[in-house]
Amino acid sequence: MEKHDIDKFEEPGEDLRHQIEDYSEDDDDLLCGYGRCTPHWLQGFHNAKFLLLVLGICAFIQSFVVNAIFPVGLSTLERRFQMTSTHTGIISSWYDFAVLLVVFPVCHWGNNGHKGRWIGWGGVIMALGSLICAMPHWMVDIYHPTTDSSANSTDFGQCLNRGDPEQCSGKQPSSLFNPYFWIFILGQTLHGVGSTPLFSIGTTYMDENVSQSSSPVYLAIHAVLTSFGPVIGVFAGGFLLNLYDDFDRVDHIPMESSDPRWVGAWWVGFIISSISALLIAFPILAFARELPEAKRHRAKDVNQCHAANGDVNEKAPRDLSKLPACVMKILKNPTFLVCIAVGIFESIIINGFAAFMPKILETLLSTNPTLASYLSSVVIFAAATGVMVGGTVIRQLKLQVGGMLKMIVVCHVFALLFTIGLLSHCPQREFVGINMGYEDLTLDKYHDFSIDSQCNSDCSCKMEWNPVCDQRSGHMYYSACHAGCTSMRKIEGSTQWGGCGCLNQNQTFHQILHSSLASNHEENLTQGYCKHDCGYREYILMGSLFVTVVASFASGIPTQQIMLRVVPFDQRTLALGINWTFVRLLGFIPGGILFGVIIDTACLEWGQNCGKATSCLVYDPFKLSWTITALAIVCKLLSILATIIGYMTYRPSDLDNAGSIQTLDSHCHTALHLVVNDDRIPEQAVIHQSYGHM
Repeated sequence: MEKHDIDKFEEPGEDLRHQIEDYSEDDDDLLCGYGRCTPHWLQGFHNAKFLLLVLGICAFIQSFVVNAIFPVGLSTLERRFQMTSTHTGIISSWYDFAVLLVVFPVCHWGNNGHKGRWIGWGGVIMALGSLICAMPHWMVDIYHPTTDSSANSTDFGQCLNRGDPEQCSGKQPSSLFNPYFWIFILGQTLHGVGSTPLFSIGTTYMDENVSQSSSPVYLAIHAVLTSFGPVIGVFAGGFLLNLYDDFDRVDHIPMESSDPRWVGAWWVGFIISSISALLIAFPILAFARELPEAKRHRAKDVNQCHAANGDVNEKAPRDLSKLPACVMKILKNPTFLVCIAVGIFESIIINGFAAFMPKILETLLSTNPTLASYLSSVVIFAAATGVMVGGTVIRQLKLQVGGMLKMIVVCHVFALLFTIGLLSHCPQREFVGINMGYEDLTLDKYHDFSIDSQCNSDCSCKMEWNPVCDQRSGHMYYSACHAGCTSMRKIEGSTQWGGCGCLNQNQTFHQILHSSLASNHEENLTQGYCKHDCGYREYILMGSLFVTVVASFASGIPTQQIMLRVVPFDQRTLALGINWTFVRLLGFIPGGILFGVIIDTACLEWGQNCGKATSCLVYDPFKLSWTITALAIVCKLLSILATIIGYMTYRPSDLDNAGSIQTLDSHCHTALHLVVNDDRIPEQAVIHQSYGHM
């Protein structure tokens, strides 16, 4: 057997020795603190666990406001500021557009700079964005319900047999020229800019300070902490929506929270997130460039780069002129491209559901915004469960890139099977004049009915949304005036209407359809929606949605790990920036807008203000469920196809799943070529061991 000696460390040159000394003497890069204020007791917090905690809290706050407070209040914002779902979808997607604008500069300069400070100042910017989103509350007039039901008024929205038409002031602008629309756009812009460092360089900041084997668990815990934000947010948002919008500016609450015209305190959540983001930014700013044990962890990491990008120690360019070439090299990595494609398809669904989940559940389950926000928490718990399952499976099975690609396929197939459960929804609410006629009380959502009829022709009803319910038949009317009611009375806090000509006109037809009805309908017409019994449908929908979300989010951690492993170590931040750019541009941004358009196309009746459509009043749950289910199925199929292609094209630069450790000696032409994924200073020589042929 031929004998080979183990090579020794080569003596570093003079220039290299100065680099090492400068590196070790830079206290700002090594110690935890603020400038020269680095007390000894503070260094006890300078570890990966505390870094995980503060980054997790920061991500919690970001998801609290962006993925919970804003979506929960969407229907309230539409009603309060007279916007459509398309416009609120634009506001929701603008967050991702803002991320898209700054992600490359942040990744480039943030990767070469002080990551902790970039993330900390991002938190300050997020705080400012939340404060701006709350400002319209004090800029707009005190909210007045469309119908004046105060004790001193004789107009309760009933039929007064008046001939005066509705007067228009012409003061209401369209949504795109609505100043509040642009204020929310500005707030979302700052949310996006501020959160970009957290989810780009923050990921690599955490990954480079822990071992490669611990990284999936740390990132999974970080994802779980992130998902707790929407969980707490939907409960907080639901509670806040039970508070009256102007509780801080009025002495008397003019209506009950069950009233369809109710507007809750949507703005309080933004104030909470603004204060919280500002507070958490300070401990993040104290962290150094890297933690004390970072180099020891990286010396043990295994190179899993794709063969085309196999130089694990290739540095990210500091010169902007070299950035395009580096980007193109990363984009030639087929495994990385697959991760981008999967991210695009999944983000279309995720962002659409995240932005409109409470509104979708409110429509499909025929419930109110508060209860819909509470139900949304079930979905968020499912997301948290999914990311923990994904991280745990990777760690327990010690999966590398090939195994993680298989895991992603299994997750998406499982999610696809349960997506069909979204077709289970509550029966549609029956509105006379909207989806059924006054004369023929047969549900027909395809016929263009009118809320005006002979029975209310002399009422000159205002287009003021104040639905009333005939409890015996389950039919609802646009308002008491549109039901032809002439009198109103209060009984034990509830409003009941009498003298309703439109009910008397159809009394015979009512009795044919509902033989148990008494001839007197007056005492059964009450304010608000009729109670709806969905039976088993809501359990099928929520159960299917839970399983689908668990399976979908279980694939998130392996996808993220693959992106971090198949590119050179020092180019991971740039790679994540590239991924964010494509996913935001082709997934998140169109996803939010697309879902907004889908929801608007399912609208059966629009609110009117001087002949202009405002927000939607009644939706078709059948059309909405079929449309979003079809979109989800298509995206899932494309994700599965892309992952299969990725598995077939992946070529590891070493023995994947073998757990081998490699050296960085690119000149070693031996039977077994091992590379260690570490962070040595450039030009520093490396110990390597050669193995001869037997």
